Amino acid sequence: MRATVLSLITLAGLLLPSAATLAHRNHSSQSVTPASEQHQAPRHAPSTTEKVKVESLGSLDLSREFTALQGRMLRTRRITIAPGGSVAWHQHQQRPGVAYLLNGSLVEIRDDGTGPRAIQRKAGEAVFESTGVLHGWRNDSDQPATAVVIDLVPQTQP
Repeated sequence: MRATVLSLITLAGLLLPSAATLAHRNHSSQSVTPASEQHQAPRHAPSTTEKVKVESLGSLDLSREFTALQGRMLRTRRITIAPGGSVAWHQHQQRPGVAYLLNGSLVEIRDDGTGPRAIQRKAGEAVFESTGVLHGWRNDSDQPATAVVIDLVPQTQP
């Protein structure tokens, strides 16, 4: 699994800042999740997004790579959640992605059809997000937690 994540990171031009980087557009994005994906949070899940920093690392127009992916882009962001911070409960809608936790730890409240459950996530873990998954993040530690998030989004996605 780690090799898959590293391949995605390489594809996104994070590890090879050369000609690959020039093929990417920067999309500034200060929102973590689209408002249309946010839902009423169940008990113990975060209902708001707070103390979160989002940095765009670039994107790649996938219509040039695969005609079936017309209008989609591969987006890469670094997301840091400060101690006491959270990402609101939301549901992915045709926005698959992977979050690779670089440092720190987070509690993910996740419901993939079996009901909400809390999962402790730590540095070095990859968390896959697909259509239908409901989840939110909480940083209950005293250290910031940073993840590289790579997802497939419509080109109009903020």
